Amino acid sequence: MTVRTNQTTTLRITRIIGTNSAGKDSYGYLNFSGVNPEVTDEDLLDVGTKLAGLQALPVKDIGRLDSCHLAEQH
Repeated sequence: MTVRTNQTTTLRITRIIGTNSAGKDSYGYLNFSGVNPEVTDEDLLDVGTKLAGLQALPVKDIGRLDSCHLAEQH
C-alpha cells in the first residue's frame, strides 16, 4: 500500500508582467504557501479570485500546486 506524507498546498496567481522581444506575454508568480491541503478547489479559487482583484497587473491564471512524498507502507 502506498501512503502520502508531508502534503503541502500552494495557491499560485500567475500575472502578466509584460511582453518579451517576440511579443509574447511574460509572467510573474505570486505563491501563497502553507495552505491547508484539505481546502476545496472551490474555496481556494474563491480566495485566489479575491486576491487577484487586489493586483495592479492583469491576472492570467489562478492555480493550485499540491505536493507530497510517497512511500510504501509495510
